[in-house]
Amino acid sequence: MTPPRKADLEGGGDLSEGVDHPVLGVGCAGAEDDFTDLGLELKVVEEWEVCLRRLHEPGVRALVLRAPDTARVCEMVREARAEANLVDVLVWAPQAEADEVRDLLQSGAADVVFEDSTAALARGVGRTIDRQTFLPHLQRFKQARSRASRFEGMISRSARMWELFETVVQIAPSGAGVLILGETGVGKELLARAIHKYSGRTGNFVPLNCGSIPESLIDSELFGHEEGTFTGATRSKVGLFRSAEEGTLFLDEIGNLPLNSQYSFLRALQEEAVRPVGGHEEIPIDVRVIAATSIPLDEQVRQGLFREDLLFRLDVVRLEVPPLRERPEDVLHLFGYFRRKLSRHYGLAPPKASEAFLEALTAYHWPGNVRELENLSERLVLTHHGQRLEGHHFKSLERDFGRQPKRRRASDRTPSPRERPSRRLPPASGGASPRIDPRKTLSENLDPVVEDFERRYLERVLEEHRGRIAETAEAAGISPRTLLRKLKKHGIDKRSFRKPR
Repeated sequence: MTPPRKADLEGGGDLSEGVDHPVLGVGCAGAEDDFTDLGLELKVVEEWEVCLRRLHEPGVRALVLRAPDTARVCEMVREARAEANLVDVLVWAPQAEADEVRDLLQSGAADVVFEDSTAALARGVGRTIDRQTFLPHLQRFKQARSRASRFEGMISRSARMWELFETVVQIAPSGAGVLILGETGVGKELLARAIHKYSGRTGNFVPLNCGSIPESLIDSELFGHEEGTFTGATRSKVGLFRSAEEGTLFLDEIGNLPLNSQYSFLRALQEEAVRPVGGHEEIPIDVRVIAATSIPLDEQVRQGLFREDLLFRLDVVRLEVPPLRERPEDVLHLFGYFRRKLSRHYGLAPPKASEAFLEALTAYHWPGNVRELENLSERLVLTHHGQRLEGHHFKSLERDFGRQPKRRRASDRTPSPRERPSRRLPPASGGASPRIDPRKTLSENLDPVVEDFERRYLERVLEEHRGRIAETAEAAGISPRTLLRKLKKHGIDKRSFRKPR
């Protein structure tokens, strides 16, 4: 298969010179300079019908809307999403109330910018485009043209993953050795298959898990053997290297390759020839080798368990697949995909997820990565089809799997630059212990305490961030939508915090 041209992947031929991401704007005149400072170009359009047509211009990534009538903006958002569903729509709505924001988000807006500042607007658009850097690639990969964001069997909304996919297409035709690093369940074999597909090699893709073959048989499996070489060798065998002639040999968990087989493997790579077990002649081969591992080979080299010269030979191009816990946007995206796919497969109504359930889903450590998420999704479809999923459902399901959920450690995420000591939870008023009524249940005793604690915490963080919803939500570790819902529940007016320090 002929791979896409590098220029096609970058989208450079479609965009205005020196501009990375054209943005259309309605009602945003005067903000052009702030967009230019961030490497963006804001194209202001006054007529809505003209704007709808221009959504199909090459390279357009986002649309910004501002209008005094919220109902009209909601209608415009829906029209834009129907016209070009790959373009994210943002709404510039300073001083918007909670119910207005809810309506805008429900209509399909990707984000709502609250600050009455063109610089803040440009930053908000920039953040949205950073999250969707996969789209230029998505529009041009021949096998990936839908919002499902699929690349050769892998589904992702993560910019890191799509940068990895781009690298795959760039290095695939080279024939160089590739070492893929990543935890179990992240899709290393799918990545190797994509490299083979875009390499243009005409032979087979031949996979082998090095930990699945007994040590005494690994050489025979790789290099083949002659008839009668050992007990049970009733006929000759060509081996996996020769089975992958003019194709790709993929060795998963290469760290499990026995030391005494590593030298023979290295020699095959260097000489581009193999000698079957029991044979006397070397047979030339034309095979591209891709290796993968979930354990650090550098440490194995230091321990004398892996040959350093073999590592150098394999590690020409290194691809590192990030674990699922480092790309939370993929957790929700993949869960939605698996839920729909498996519900159709079993002919069942898909379960509905509450915000509490989704928060538990993204907070989980996912040691089994995508494979574990798919298994969990299948279990949910089978046991909770048509039901509403709450936070406790996730915990009970994890216990059914035989282990307690492992939550992400603080070190597992990138700390926000706004994290400061002021984010610590405020102490209880006066330091007094809550009143306990033994005639009530534990939940009835705790609920008012938790409600009061949550209200005072939100007020403290709002004050710290001067009523800015986006910053407050980030500091609190919740979504802006969840924050607005909580403010409405507690009767907190964000405008009262918008005052100079």
